Formats: sequence, C-alpha cells, structure tokens
Amino acid sequence: MEGQNVRYACERLILRVVFLGLAVVFVTVLIPQIWNLFSPFLLALAVAAMLHPLIAFAQKKLHMKRGLAVGLCVAFVVTAAFLLLYWFASFAVVQLISAAENAPNILGSIIGILKTASDNLLDMASSLPQDVGQAIRDSLNSAFASLSSAGMSFARDSVNYAVSFASSVPYAFIYANFLILAMIFITNRYDKLLGFLNRKTDTSGEESLRMLRQSAGKGMMGYIRVQLLFSLLTFLISWVFFQAVGFDYAFLIGVVAALLELIPQFGCGTLYLPWSAICFIVGTNRNGWLVLGLYIVYSMLRRITEPSLLGTNLGVSPLASLIGMFVGMRMAGVIGLILGPIVMVILISAARSHLFNSLLGDVRVLTSYMQQRWKRGQGKAGDARGC
Repeated sequence: MEGQNVRYACERLILRVVFLGLAVVFVTVLIPQIWNLFSPFLLALAVAAMLHPLIAFAQKKLHMKRGLAVGLCVAFVVTAAFLLLYWFASFAVVQLISAAENAPNILGSIIGILKTASDNLLDMASSLPQDVGQAIRDSLNSAFASLSSAGMSFARDSVNYAVSFASSVPYAFIYANFLILAMIFITNRYDKLLGFLNRKTDTSGEESLRMLRQSAGKGMMGYIRVQLLFSLLTFLISWVFFQAVGFDYAFLIGVVAALLELIPQFGCGTLYLPWSAICFIVGTNRNGWLVLGLYIVYSMLRRITEPSLLGTNLGVSPLASLIGMFVGMRMAGVIGLILGPIVMVILISAARSHLFNSLLGDVRVLTSYMQQRWKRGQGKAGDARGC
C-alpha cells in the first residue's frame, strides 16, 4: 500500500511539473505566436462581442436588417478609431514641431545651466586641496563625456526608430485592411460562428480521403478562377479609365496590367506605382495622381471583394478565407498569401471529413486515463492519511 502511494505521489509530481512546463511554453511561446498570426481576428472578435447588444437593439427596436446594422456599427467603430488616432498623431506632430522650433532655446538653456554648474564646481575646486580639485575636474570631464555619448546614442536610436516606423507604415495599412474586414465578417456571423464550428458530417474511411482530394482540387481551381476574374477586372477598369481620361494606348495599358495581375509576386502595382512616381518626378502631377488614384481604388476594391470571392469559389466562408490569407502572409509572405486560403480549404475539409477524429479520440482516452490515475492517487493518499 505504501509503495502504491509513493508511486501515485511521484505521478502527481511529474504531472504538475509537466503542466507547469506546458504553461510556461504556452505563455512565452504560443501566446505570442497566436497573437502574431491571429491578432486582427482576436481584436475583431472582441469588437463583435461589444457590438452584439447594439446590433441586436438596432434589429429589434429600429427594425434594421442585420447587414445594415453591422455596417453602421463597424463604420462607427472604424471612424471613432481613425479620429482618435488622427487626434493623437496630430497632437504628437504639433508637439514635435514645437520642440523642433524651440530646440535652439531649449538647448541653449540646458547648456547654460550645465555651464553655470560647471563653473561653480570649478571655482569650488580651486579653493580645495589639489587632490580634491583634480577629482572634481575628472568627474566633470567624465560626466560631459557620458552626456555626449548619451546624446549621440539618442540621436542614432531616434533615426533608427524613424526609419523603422516609416518602413512599417505599408504593413499598418495592410493590417488595418484585414482588421476592418475581420470585424465585418465576424460581427455579421457572430451568432453563427459556434454552429459553424460544431457542424459535422457523417463520412469516414475512403469517403473522407475522396472528399479531401476533391476539396484540394476545388480549392486550386477556385483560386485560379478568382485570379482570372481579377485579371479581367483589371483589364476592363484600366482600359475604360485611361480611355476616359484621354491617355494614349489605353487598351495596351489594360492588357499589360492584366498580365501583371496574373503574376502574384508582381501585380498591376508593378506598373502603376513606378509610373506614378515617374510622373511626379518629371512634373506631370495630374497624370501621377490619376495613375496612383486608380491603383488605390482598385487595391481597395480587390481587398474588399477578394475574401468573399475566394470563400465562394473555394467552398469556405469569407472569414476562413481571410484568416488563411493573413496567417499565410505572416508565415510565408506573398507565397503564403496565395496558398493560405487553399491550405485553409484542405484543413477545413479534413476536419469535416473526420480525418482528425482518431487523433482527438486518442487525446480523449489519454486524458481520461490520466484523470482516473490522478483521482485514484488522491483517494489512496487520503485513505493513508486517515489511517
């Protein structure tokens, strides 16, 4: 009996150590990775939970359709966030400009204070013994050297921070795009998410593998259809736009933009962004703004419609397609942005066809066994203490 109690105590101690190690790994490794890959969707889920009562009120009391209520609520949140960010940025810019304009006065005041303090200390050192005076002079020299080094380091860090901030601005716009779309999709389907995740189908064995192969093929063909559709859309929009504003060779421009749009690593931005930059450099600002404006409008149109089109053609919801695009982009860049929705289709199809059931079953059996051992050990330990 005593040997069993010792064995059970050792098992519980080992389990506690394992759980502690898993908790440390989860907090230090998994949580940052989860946030890195899913942060816009976690934020959108929190926003959807906060907006749910307001949307329900608009539907029941104001008799709004859910799509209209969701659109208004999300637009309100995005507008409020933009105004808050704009106010903060404006405030920071005003303060920085004011500090830059008064920098000579501020620097002069600081130098004057330091010079006065240094002169007072030197006067004091002249009336003290030679060793003490020399120690004060050495301390002043060391302090000024440290202050100079700190100033240089601060200037270098400021420049590096400014460069890093400037390089992160394009990603911030991409992130904001994913966040807004995630808020729309999650808020619109907030009541149906649990039902969608819990949906099951009755398939097994060869039928599951057949479904998985069909889903992978459907995902690839659906992705190709979407890319061809956007290429055709690029051609039509470019042709009509440049023809309307009086550009020569509008048809040829549309063809080139459409062909570039078929290349995922390039896209029509490979043509329009350098073109607009060259127009600004040579002084034809009107053409530069027209080309840049066309690219911005088309990019916004694509970012808004691409998740829905991919979801429809790939056989998954727009939200799942959006998650696949963002996670793929974070993990593998442009290639991940392309393959992410297809991988999401395969994973969802595998889950629906119960290919993960055996793994989940093994985990449940092991968990049940460990719970029984834990309870049995606690019972034995309690009996031993009672004796």
